[in-house]
Amino acid sequence: MQREEVPFSGYPELKRLMETGEPVCVTFEIEEGDTKGEFRGTVPFQGTVPFQEAETKEKVAGKGSEELPEKSGFLFCELVQKARMGEKFRISGQSCSPGDYVLGLSEESPSEYYLKSGRYRNMQAAEKAALSLPRLKRKFCSIVIEPLSLNRGNFDVLILFLKPEKAMRIVQANAYSEGKRTVMDTMGAASICGDCTVLALEQGMGLSFGCKGSRKHSGYEDFEVPLGIAFGKVEEIEEGLSKLPETTH
Repeated sequence: MQREEVPFSGYPELKRLMETGEPVCVTFEIEEGDTKGEFRGTVPFQGTVPFQEAETKEKVAGKGSEELPEKSGFLFCELVQKARMGEKFRISGQSCSPGDYVLGLSEESPSEYYLKSGRYRNMQAAEKAALSLPRLKRKFCSIVIEPLSLNRGNFDVLILFLKPEKAMRIVQANAYSEGKRTVMDTMGAASICGDCTVLALEQGMGLSFGCKGSRKHSGYEDFEVPLGIAFGKVEEIEEGLSKLPETTH
């Protein structure tokens, strides 16, 4: 019981790499209330128009009368930034159409959206870009997004926003045990939802330079790079960081 009541306080090496805010835990709940500890409700909307269909009650698959939490009026990357600064959310969806596609909430390809935004030369390039996006394969009914200090030690992905030198230390920590190279896989699109969440889940770690959408809407600094680490790899990275020599300036 004590563990349920006291917020998790691990990973000091990872925590100290972030100069502003703290690492963010993302947890995909497969059924209502399967995170450790009691969740105290979605943080209210602030300065945005609530999603218009939020009052529509959706049934949880296999759960009969139980209902999903609301779909957020914020983008996934915005929620991650807010959680970085101490807020906590539990949502059934978010308000970015490419993000819905990446998170498996929609089957609608963002290719047409990408073409209209001017990011690709023609529809063929836009379609190829959309097909290359990582997509979440697991089924879930809600997403918990919270700062590490509020987590109970159980999550799917840890997302950090780092200066390049700090990101370098995570790459070095990843190589500490076996000397393996870290492969970077990104294209400047779907950064927080794709590279740092879904790709991190698939490959253990996702390093990104960000994307236009997340940098425009969520407001992390130009000098920061986002990075996601899957839960199963966090301990390895933490241990590696504790063994590495300090970077000399």
